[in-house]
Amino acid sequence: MQIPPSLRQAIEQELKTSCEPARLRAATARLSEGYRENAAPRAFSPLSNDDQRAAYLAVRLPGTYAAAVTALGWARESCNSDIRTVLDLGSGPGTALWAATEVFPTLDSVTAFERDARLIEIARHLAAGTDRSALREANWLQGDLTGAIPEGAWDLVVCCYVLNELRESEHAELMRKAWARTRNLLVVIEPGTKVGFANVLAVRTRLLAEGALLAAPCPNSLDCPMARNDDWCHFAARVERTAEHRRLKDATLGHEDEKFSYVAFAHPEVQTPQARIVRHPRIFSGYTQLTLCREGAVANTTVTRSMKEDWRRLKRLGWGDAW
Repeated sequence: MQIPPSLRQAIEQELKTSCEPARLRAATARLSEGYRENAAPRAFSPLSNDDQRAAYLAVRLPGTYAAAVTALGWARESCNSDIRTVLDLGSGPGTALWAATEVFPTLDSVTAFERDARLIEIARHLAAGTDRSALREANWLQGDLTGAIPEGAWDLVVCCYVLNELRESEHAELMRKAWARTRNLLVVIEPGTKVGFANVLAVRTRLLAEGALLAAPCPNSLDCPMARNDDWCHFAARVERTAEHRRLKDATLGHEDEKFSYVAFAHPEVQTPQARIVRHPRIFSGYTQLTLCREGAVANTTVTRSMKEDWRRLKRLGWGDAW
């Protein structure tokens, strides 16, 4: 997947004016190191100056965008509601909003809530040249997620890569307020690490206890089998690297895989699949092995060429898709 051309061009322009190449490279290294070291559940606020904000635009935004597009797409499959309004909590430079307008082209009202005034300014610059009117006309609000958040109700509420920037003790109240503002669909996305999954699992447990309906990725509301087995549920979204992205990360591949965990809840009735593919399919001559989550367990199943309908379906399915 690629980020939208207008967004890529806006990022390139922002980088030219906001950070010298040598400083940008150094900030990229520090930012990447900070994400790698963030292995324990603690508050993590990586964007404290303009150099780090520029580094985020260059090397973190594309992967985060790809993860959000993928997670929102799978959530949409289970929720048939008409999505026209969105609230993005902890919006940063609007990464998840770009993803939302990609997945839900019917969006006509966008609200972003972010504590960093400079990131709001950057978000406005990035959206200024897009043909997506909902983004150009977005309502950018400044505020802290640990305090009062906007009042009202939105068809879609998104929390994308924000829980690990808060203290663990602050998660429950934020999720309570986010769910209270959700008219149709709430989607929470975190990095695909053990810590990220632990945050997602806690949201899953808490909102199920409050009667919320799971929309994705889980095929049911039973106890998570991966958590029982000291494993973690995560998926991957592949994003194309730009030349600048490769240069800053000293990378040779033209793409990278962004690992993420997510959970989606809906107010209306949902259509959950019988199972979810939770690992890359293993393809052999004449058969494919799938690792599926279903009925409260993770187990392997084999699809052979003789199973013609299932065999045809495999050509368009992969890790994370419904089965």
